[in-house]
Amino acid sequence: MQKLAIVGGGISGLSLAYYLQNDFEVSVFEKDKWGGKAYTQKIGNYLMEEGVNGFLSNSPRTLELCESIGIKPVMANENAKKRFIFDDKLIFLPVKPFDFLKSDIMSFGAKIRILKEFFIKPVCDKEESAAEFADRRFGKEFTKKMMIPMLAGIYASTPEKTSMNAAFPKLKKIECEYGSLFKGMMKLKKGGQPSGELHSFEYGISEFIQILKNKTKAEFINKEIKDIDELESFDKVVIAAPAYEAAEILKRYEKLSTLLSKIEYNPVAIVGFDYEDIKPVGFGILSIKERTLGILMDKYIFPNRNGIRVMVGGARYPEIQKMSQEEIIEIAKKDVEKMTGAKNPKFTWIKVHKNAIPNYSLGHQKLVEEIMNEAKKNSVILTGNAYNGVSFNDCIKNSFNLALEIKK
Repeated sequence: MQKLAIVGGGISGLSLAYYLQNDFEVSVFEKDKWGGKAYTQKIGNYLMEEGVNGFLSNSPRTLELCESIGIKPVMANENAKKRFIFDDKLIFLPVKPFDFLKSDIMSFGAKIRILKEFFIKPVCDKEESAAEFADRRFGKEFTKKMMIPMLAGIYASTPEKTSMNAAFPKLKKIECEYGSLFKGMMKLKKGGQPSGELHSFEYGISEFIQILKNKTKAEFINKEIKDIDELESFDKVVIAAPAYEAAEILKRYEKLSTLLSKIEYNPVAIVGFDYEDIKPVGFGILSIKERTLGILMDKYIFPNRNGIRVMVGGARYPEIQKMSQEEIIEIAKKDVEKMTGAKNPKFTWIKVHKNAIPNYSLGHQKLVEEIMNEAKKNSVILTGNAYNGVSFNDCIKNSFNLALEIKK
């Protein structure tokens, strides 16, 4: 049986090891914690996620993997459907179209402009930023009130810095196939397309990671791989580490290393708090201009969570990379008070990721194509959230597809 090395024990690396465990003699190398940024800290009665806290149930691969390893996901309660944005005041984000028209989330003129989306011609022959796309299809007020908080919540980025084609390829596909997002969404809904419900695990993401690891026949080695030459005894090697680490590991391949180093990452600090009383009860709040990108009310949507998490920094405020933990905590405290009125947390925790999440910038798809072509020339296999999707579901789906390719 051939020997396979996987460098990186995050979601991508571990799920790939699981899918290939019967076809190769697998060794997985991880320099830090199994799960990588997908890790649940337990501090007393508090479970604090260092990264992702859940996934949508619209990806068959994720659900199949959960069933295969014997873990049952927990669906978020009804509070998860209550979402807010903060634009100098707290605004409830309506879910139904009629409620949206009645709400004060946007001006009357902006709502009329959004309805014109039906008649806006698609742009399919060039790449656009998320800001250009939203301005064109929905208007500038929509970009400010909806795209800015959405990009902060998903990519810790800004609409101007994000490629619509790379970050939201499904929406671009709908625009080009149906001529309008509204037309496409209505037709897809009639066709029974699943929207998905938010799920996690009873004791956090680390519960999934631990069970996945336990169900995988592999040698798990806590070791930092600094150079690809360290793995010359293996028949195949997969680099499932972040792009900036992959660039260092693959430095002998100068062009490939240079291309990998071009993928930008946004810094994010996650600050955990608990208050005697904090409102609103719901999934959380995304902000439009604060240094805090958003507040996740984990305590109100999943079992065994007693705190909230505050996301600070991102592309909007990269200065956090040079700040102390105490300074970041003060920013988070002040923004929580500004957005919710809550003061004096009885619990505080912080995790700073200087390279939290890859930024899918303009030119990302072309860059990834160049990276993969160069990797293939050098018989290097790459995977992870830096290339084709950052979500929990994306990582598992991409690992499944990569496993099929490797088996061939």
